[in-house]
Amino acid sequence: MLKRGLVGGALLALGGSGVLVLREGLVLPLPEEGLRVLGPREYATLQAVARRAFPPRAGWPDADTARVAFTADKLLARSAPSAAKEVRELLGLFDNALAGLLFTGHVTPFSRLAPEAQDAVLEDWRTSRLALRRSGYHALRTLVYSAYYAHPAAVAATGFVAPQGFHDPNAPVWREAKDSARTSGTEVTP
Repeated sequence: MLKRGLVGGALLALGGSGVLVLREGLVLPLPEEGLRVLGPREYATLQAVARRAFPPRAGWPDADTARVAFTADKLLARSAPSAAKEVRELLGLFDNALAGLLFTGHVTPFSRLAPEAQDAVLEDWRTSRLALRRSGYHALRTLVYSAYYAHPAAVAATGFVAPQGFHDPNAPVWREAKDSARTSGTEVTP
């Protein structure tokens, strides 16, 4: 009888974990331009993280206005395929209900939690004793911040003014010097 109970409990646990793995996260409309790296669920999860990092505030674009997940997708497309794959796996783990149950006690995917619960999950990942979770948190944070501050409205909100003429590889002075050296035969080749 005890064996039956244990076997039945194990089957229920396996079935329950299967149900948790399959719980759907947030669904967002996909960008018209399409995605290069992220899938729809990863896109929605990353945008949910971005919404917690950049909530609406005066003078600053919010995460939706800055299109953080879309820009992050473009950044990932320029990165090494292995890095993009790891980010996709991390986002899958982050929004997985079974992982949420094991790590934080939530059976709801991160992207479907209330904002306060999402903040608690992010803080839990940031301060976790597990290096995997802490490094995962910082990887997502870095990606989200990089994408946010790539938006012109976010740059303008910082008040930063790029110095004029600091670096312009297409500047006529540079081309003229190189072209004149080439035509005069004084160009030095390494």
